[in-house]
Amino acid sequence: VIPFSLLIKDCKISFMNHKRTAVQLSVDIAKRMKENFGDEIKIEMDTLIAGAILIDIGKLIEYDKVDGKLVTSKAGHLLRHPFSGVSIADRFGLPYEVQHIIAYHAKEGDLAKRSVEAIIVHHADFVSFDPFKV
Repeated sequence: VIPFSLLIKDCKISFMNHKRTAVQLSVDIAKRMKENFGDEIKIEMDTLIAGAILIDIGKLIEYDKVDGKLVTSKAGHLLRHPFSGVSIADRFGLPYEVQHIIAYHAKEGDLAKRSVEAIIVHHADFVSFDPFKV
């Protein structure tokens, strides 16, 4: 089982469970916002869902297995997963709007202007990450 973070000691939450939760939270938040704000907010659900699914795709490059244990790879030491994730997404021709969500979902995006979809995914991701750091 791949843990969703190497930053959390003895992390028992799997990569897939974190992914699933972040996607579900993103969709739930977007639906609630559309329900409450109606036409005042435009949310591209396909973009939001694709971005939420792919935000951590770069972790597959960021991790390496050494002596049966997951560690940060050489690539992971040099480039965090938002950067490598955008590279993967670009390689496969994914829309820039999805690449934007991948790029700015983590702390690297804190000084950037995030799209509505990226804001939602960013918060959903951290809601399913921060409680496990305490």
